[in-house]
Amino acid sequence: MTHAHELRVPGSMPAPVLRVGAAGLIVGGVLLLNPYPMWWTIAVLSALLSVLIPRTMGSWVAIACLAMGVVLTEPSAVRTALAVLLVHVAHVVASWAWAVPWHSRIRLRVLLPGVRRLLVIQAIAQTVAAAVVLAVPPLHGPGFSWLAPLGAAVLAGASATVLRLSTVAGPDPASTDDPATGANVGGRS
Repeated sequence: MTHAHELRVPGSMPAPVLRVGAAGLIVGGVLLLNPYPMWWTIAVLSALLSVLIPRTMGSWVAIACLAMGVVLTEPSAVRTALAVLLVHVAHVVASWAWAVPWHSRIRLRVLLPGVRRLLVIQAIAQTVAAAVVLAVPPLHGPGFSWLAPLGAAVLAGASATVLRLSTVAGPDPASTDDPATGANVGGRS
């Protein structure tokens, strides 16, 4: 005799909510920030593909369409701030959706550390974006061309510094000198 079992977890939601939510957020952002229908089409198709097959990374193609709207239009402080927020939130939600299997449920409390990180990073990113918009006078033409390589260099330097500081010297956790205990395989045997 077999019975179907179901585990009910209070305060949880089905995983498809993350996928559909990420796609809706991205498509809404593209429609809001990108005035070109060609990019709308690419974003909608990519977002739909990411809902059905998240491993295709279609969400990130759609997020790029969102960013293209800011690049291809006149500079605006409000549009820039909104793009910084939407690209970051879409990336975080799409990453969660990518990692969670379709038929599973995810407890909302599990997402709280990610939401906290998102808020801290947004506070920093919005401040930097506002400082750049206020510090650099509006220029027409290629006046901002120096800003892209400068931003890339700062990002690369900051990433390298964080990676360098975050590496901890010590033994490899996957190896052991004690043959009686074997290798650490994360609790699997």
